[in-house]
Amino acid sequence: MLAYAAFFFAVFVAAVAVFLQVQNQELSRSENAYAQEVAYGFADNIHTAFVAGPGFVESVSLPKDILGKRYLLFVSRSPDASAQETGLIYVSWESAGNNASFSAPTVTASYKYTGGSDMVTSPTGSNYIIIDPSKGSLLNISNEGGGIMIKMGSP
Repeated sequence: MLAYAAFFFAVFVAAVAVFLQVQNQELSRSENAYAQEVAYGFADNIHTAFVAGPGFVESVSLPKDILGKRYLLFVSRSPDASAQETGLIYVSWESAGNNASFSAPTVTASYKYTGGSDMVTSPTGSNYIIIDPSKGSLLNISNEGGGIMIKMGSP
């Protein structure tokens, strides 16, 4: 009787292990798909502001997290406003104890940002802007003389 119980318990443990592994893979796939949506959506907003020309202003709402996990957006910028190369938007988050990221191409421009908030920052001397949606979910994107201005929006 104990041999049967031990056998069925071993089968049960193996089934649970397989189920948890599949569930973890599905969660990782869902996070990547959601990050892809955020990156491409934000890249489209920047492209729209660039193509629309000077005077364009748009309010953009970003999700606060990726399936319950805090994330950051990194927008690459060119120090030379005339550079005609592809820029990138990186979405970075922590997934299952590891750093995960996804990038989407966008227009490289002379990105500017308005300081004074923890939501939109840029390390000194860097060629990228960091956006932290956990500190506010509304951004204003505008085209000011061909340069793209990113600043925290107000509700």
